[in-house]
Amino acid sequence: MNLQIGAANNSPRLLGDPTHPDFLALANRIDAPDFSCALQISGDGGRGWQTANPVRALPPGADKCYGPEIAFDNKGVLYYLFIGLEGRGNQPMGVFLTKSADRGRTFSTPSRVLGSLNFGVRMAIDPSHGSDGRLHLVWLNATSDPPLGGFGPPPNPILAAYSDDGGQTFSEPIQVSDSTRQRVVAPALTLGPNGHVYVAYYDLHDDIRDYAGLEGPTWDGTWSLVVATSSNSGADFGRSGIVDDAIVPTGRVMLVFTMPPAALVADKDRVCAAWSDGRNGDSDVVLRCSPDRGETWQGLRRLNDDGLGNGSSQYLPQVAISPTGRMDAVFYDRRADPENFRNDVYYTYSTDWGESFAKNVRLNRFPSDSRIGPEYAGPAAAGQYEFGSRMALLSNGDGVLASWADTRNSRAGTTSQDLFATVVHHSSSDTQAGNVLPVVPVIAVGLCVLLPLAAALGAAGRGEPRTRGWQSGLGGDGMGP
Repeated sequence: MNLQIGAANNSPRLLGDPTHPDFLALANRIDAPDFSCALQISGDGGRGWQTANPVRALPPGADKCYGPEIAFDNKGVLYYLFIGLEGRGNQPMGVFLTKSADRGRTFSTPSRVLGSLNFGVRMAIDPSHGSDGRLHLVWLNATSDPPLGGFGPPPNPILAAYSDDGGQTFSEPIQVSDSTRQRVVAPALTLGPNGHVYVAYYDLHDDIRDYAGLEGPTWDGTWSLVVATSSNSGADFGRSGIVDDAIVPTGRVMLVFTMPPAALVADKDRVCAAWSDGRNGDSDVVLRCSPDRGETWQGLRRLNDDGLGNGSSQYLPQVAISPTGRMDAVFYDRRADPENFRNDVYYTYSTDWGESFAKNVRLNRFPSDSRIGPEYAGPAAAGQYEFGSRMALLSNGDGVLASWADTRNSRAGTTSQDLFATVVHHSSSDTQAGNVLPVVPVIAVGLCVLLPLAAALGAAGRGEPRTRGWQSGLGGDGMGP
C-alpha cells in the first residue's frame, strides 16, 4: 500500500482463497494524493495483514494504476486486474492482469487483456467451469473520448468476455446491455450455479446531466436498474430484466466513470440487488430479490431501520451470502448526525432471502466525516468528496468480515482515508433469535493505524475470528470500480 500522508484509501474488495480459507486478499483504490492501486494479504483469516506489491512496474504507456479487482481460481492463484491511466486527463489506456501462484509473494508481469477507453471493469471466476475456472470480465466501453467528468454521446455499451486459460486469451466481446437503453452505467457482476452469469447496470434514461457530467441540480426524473442474465456461462445474454424502474436519484453523480453500482449476489435460483434510493424523501438502502434467476422481482425491502423520511442518508450497500444461506448486508449510515455528514457503518442480515431483516447493528466505534476525501474537477463534482464506490463483505456460517473507508484518524481539510474492518460473530441460536454477538474490531489498513491496532488486539487476546468458508456471495462481487 502507498502510505503517503494524506493517501485516500477506499473502495475495498475482500476475497478468500478457496484452497486455504485463512488466506485473504484485500484490494483497494488510492485516490489521493494521486491515483494508485493497493493490495493487502492475510494468512490468518484477517487478524494480521501485510502489504503486497502486485504491480512493481507499470506497463509501457501507463502512468498510473487504478480500479483494482481480485479473484481466486480453483488452484488458489490470485488474479489482480487493474486499469492503466495515462496523461493529465487520466485516460484509460488499457486493462491489465497479473497473477500470483505463491499467495502474494511474487506476481507475473502484467499482460494487457483489454484496450483503451474501458471503464468499470469487473472480474469473477466461475469455479465450476474447467480445472481452473472460467474467468469472466464485464466493462463499459466508451466509443469516443469522454469529455471532462462524463461520457460522450451514446452508445457506450456494457460488454462481456471470458477466458478458459487463465486470462491468456478471451472470447470475442459481446454486448450485455440492451441496445434500446442508451445511457447505461455502473456495471456489476455476480455468478450463480449452473453457469448463470448476472450483470446489473443502471439506465439513466434522459438524465444527460449526470451521464455527461454537466452542471445543474439533482435529476428530478427516475432511473432504472436492470439485470442481464446468461444461462450458458457467458456465451450470450438475454434481454435485460427490470429490477426497478422508479429509482429516485439521491444527489448528483459525482463522477459517472466511478458511479457506485448496485450490490448483486446470487445463490441457487435466487439473485438479489441492493442500491441507494431517494423515493422516501431521503437516501435509503433498498433491496429486491428474484426467486427465478432474474425473470421476476419481488417487492422492495428497506434495509435501514431508522425513521422513514427523517432526512438521514444511508448509502453504498454491500451484500453477501454465507454458506448456510444467510444474507448479510452493510452500508454507510448518518442517522446519528443531525447535520447528515458523519458516517457510521451498520450491519443487518436476513435468514429468509430478503423477506425480513434483523435489527441494524452499528459496527464502528467512531464516526467518519464524509467531507474528508478527494475533490474532483468538473461541474457535476462541485462541492462533493470522493468516499469510494464500494464497501467489502465476506460471509461464513459464523459471521461476517466487513471493511470500509474511514476518516477517524484524519484532519479536516485533508484527503486522508484509511480502511478499517471488523468481525461480527453469529451462532445458530443468535441467528434464529434475530441477534448477533458483539462486534469485534479486527484490522485497520492505512497510515499509522495498522500496527498499533493489531498490537492492541494481540495484547488483549480476544476477538479471534472464525474464518472457515469466507465468501462474498457465490462467485460474485456486485461492486463498483
